[in-house]
Amino acid sequence: MLVSVAEAHNRLSYWLNKISEESITITRRGKPVGVIVSPEEYERLRQVQAYLTMLRLSQALQDSPITAQELFEASRAELEDRL
Repeated sequence: MLVSVAEAHNRLSYWLNKISEESITITRRGKPVGVIVSPEEYERLRQVQAYLTMLRLSQALQDSPITAQELFEASRAELEDRL
């Protein structure tokens, strides 16, 4: 659903009640400038983003000469330095 900035501003409570049904794209001069989503959808998107980040990291580590033991020791040493 597309809603102008002015409409979103004037009827914010109304549109916030609608986000449980679908996300709302806020537009300025007909171009999208933001999106309002429910907290559940936002959390789902964050989880997908985290999963994709882990996949990229996993691929990078597979292509790296570092061993799992070296990675473990380095991360443990870094955590201990923070304490």
